[in-house]
Amino acid sequence: MQTSPLRALAHYRILPKISSGRAMVLAVAARAPFAMIPLGVMTAITAATGSVATGGLATGIVSMATAVASPLIGRWADRRGQRFVLTLLTPLNGLALLCLLAAALRGWGGPPLWLACLAVGLTSLPIGSFTRARWVGAATDPRDLSTAFSYESTVDELVFVLGPALVGLAAWAAVPAAPLALAAALVLAAGIPFATTAPATDPVALSESGTAPVHPPILRVLAAVAPAIVVMVCIGTFFGSVQAAVTERSTLLGSPGQAGLVYALMGVGSALTALLVVMVPQNVRLSTRFLVGGIGMVVFISITAMQGTLALTAVGLLLVGLFIGPTMVTAFTLAEATSPSGGIGVAMTAIGSSVIVGVSIGATLGGALTTRADSIGAFAVAMAAGIVIVVMALVVRHGSALEADPSGLQLDSSSSRR
Repeated sequence: MQTSPLRALAHYRILPKISSGRAMVLAVAARAPFAMIPLGVMTAITAATGSVATGGLATGIVSMATAVASPLIGRWADRRGQRFVLTLLTPLNGLALLCLLAAALRGWGGPPLWLACLAVGLTSLPIGSFTRARWVGAATDPRDLSTAFSYESTVDELVFVLGPALVGLAAWAAVPAAPLALAAALVLAAGIPFATTAPATDPVALSESGTAPVHPPILRVLAAVAPAIVVMVCIGTFFGSVQAAVTERSTLLGSPGQAGLVYALMGVGSALTALLVVMVPQNVRLSTRFLVGGIGMVVFISITAMQGTLALTAVGLLLVGLFIGPTMVTAFTLAEATSPSGGIGVAMTAIGSSVIVGVSIGATLGGALTTRADSIGAFAVAMAAGIVIVVMALVVRHGSALEADPSGLQLDSSSSRR
């Protein structure tokens, strides 16, 4: 390494100078509902219907609707600005969550339940993706942008620790549907102030002449960042299937309310190593980072699947998380580097959507397999997702021209947008 660990970590001090401290705090708070919704929906609907499979399907519908809508919301923000889009969607998302809450409390099934799930997903706010797009526009130094991405992934994981923990606490203290009410309140309390900190126009879309930008087609952007998308789908599948596995195992062991707290331990490990990514030398290939992350996820989730207590399951998930954080940071780095000029909003929301698509796949498959093979079936889905990440590491190494100069990825891509 060319710099000491302490000097590398000290570089985080530059971030409040690039973005306001208020905006950074609001970005954290506004992300909490997004982290609560997947497990909150699964907990509420499973309790209302008595079926983990139905809860997994409801989670899958919400996640899939979010995944479809997010790139379109990103393109909308590229054209109209984040402030306009967030101000319009935030109250609609809060209302949709209240409708889903009513569905859970009244035991609705069929079309009313699925429509409520669709409404929640279609209006979900891609806070993390929007925040990363802001960093791309504000950071002029490649190292600053790398630090910002590590910070954002750490925040994601910390919020995904807080989100499931809040779900578990709210469900334990009140009723299983309580997390949905809390999520709706947080959307309105933090989401609207977050919208006011957004730029009125896309900060990176202006051309060099200062004229209105020409945005590349959405499909072109998706094709450019396809390797990162595949990795993030796998990470989302990992999340969704582990949620289903932990929910089933907690139920079988007589502690269904502890599922969120146990699952949150995976986020603790992920947040820690995401924060430390700035210590990794720039000349370490992205494919190598993917390879290490995928192998670690497969090995430790396999060990976790064999445990018979919630305590040992929690320890296993903590260790699994150590390999997830750096893998996520690497995927965002690759996506930022390969995104065409004028497409950063679509690219960042597409990467966020990729996780959601994966959560949908993992929650649906995992929930269905728990009815046949208990939690082992859902854990097997997670193992398969990790194996695909290993395969993608080899694809990136042998098929990407970017691997020829890993130290110059962010410099080249960032410079091309300015």
